[in-house]
Amino acid sequence: MISKPTINSQYIGPRAIFDPDYVPPKLLFRKTEENSLYSILTDSVNDEFPINILYQGIQGIGKKVIINKVIKDLISDNLNNSPFYKICVDCKEKNGEELIFSLLTELNRYSNLNFDFNSLLNSNLSRLWNIFKLASKKLNQPLFLIFNNIEYIKPDFFKKFLYLGKETNITTISTVNKILRTSTLDYISEFDLKKKLNYFSYKELNLILQTRASLTFSHGIDKQLIQFITDLIFEHYVPVPGKGIDILREIYPFLKNRNDIEHFKMLEICQNQFDSFQITDEFDMLNYISEEEILTIIFLDNLSNDFSKKSTYYIDLKHLKELYDISCESLEYEKDLNEFKTILQKIVRIGILSPSKKTLKSYSNILSDNPLSYTHYFMSINPYQLKAMVDAVFGQL
Repeated sequence: MISKPTINSQYIGPRAIFDPDYVPPKLLFRKTEENSLYSILTDSVNDEFPINILYQGIQGIGKKVIINKVIKDLISDNLNNSPFYKICVDCKEKNGEELIFSLLTELNRYSNLNFDFNSLLNSNLSRLWNIFKLASKKLNQPLFLIFNNIEYIKPDFFKKFLYLGKETNITTISTVNKILRTSTLDYISEFDLKKKLNYFSYKELNLILQTRASLTFSHGIDKQLIQFITDLIFEHYVPVPGKGIDILREIYPFLKNRNDIEHFKMLEICQNQFDSFQITDEFDMLNYISEEEILTIIFLDNLSNDFSKKSTYYIDLKHLKELYDISCESLEYEKDLNEFKTILQKIVRIGILSPSKKTLKSYSNILSDNPLSYTHYFMSINPYQLKAMVDAVFGQL
């Protein structure tokens, strides 16, 4: 009997990873932050009381999506009750004139001011600000100004928006990267409410990326691939969804048509998204390997062969021990658990294998230097590249 193909009920399409303003149906592990912002903004609209809000967190942690989700829900829930206007602007790579011009362009959609933008093109910052200030006061509905990446705007200039909001019915919601510029600290105190977003755990981040993959692709994606991406993020970046979504964009062309692609090639594509892999010195690694004992070199040969033959991103501790045992037997060496532990520590230290966090049960294990604390490992370099290094070392023996 031929079974029907599974239908992915979550499927949205590539917009789920390529649209920077896309809002997923549900925000995972941010319910408290979502409910808090919704409550605050609802009160602000109903009471006609403006407020200045700041969200802090490293790029990709989800500041923007929380704000967009709440604003979307507010628009839906208050469509016929307490309507409001919203304007979103990215401050990155914008000077004061460009920022105001962007705001006036959006503001023109909500009013009958009919700006002559040709004449405004030659206006200086002072005139543009006065026009924006006057136009804001003519609105008959509350206005939400959403500023992303405010660290790119001069503090003294941005303070004007915060002060204007208090004079009029304008609520500002701003985002700033957690790694603050010194200048940004100058006006942190001007905000009525400051929210700092925390990082995600491995399981949380993995589920977020699994869900985003389900929204993007009509067919199922290898869960081990998403786990591997999550491990790479934890090992070489900080645990935020944005980095994972960047990687999904890179591998989208290879996955959208279910094309077969060798694991080692997918491994390279994913690893190339991290700066730490770009500076890996193959010559230094080759020197490390050449200086090791013959048992370690044979173990690495068996390891590279094993990964090359299997379509997998991981190897478990039990199988690593089996490869060690095989290596000992080929040399007629006695097996020693401490020796196995030492070899494993070495190849982790030089960047050949990395421990996976997907099976860790406690944070204390993350801090452990004992390689036997981890049940799974993933290859940190192309197995064919490792095989070439090992062969080169064998050629020197």
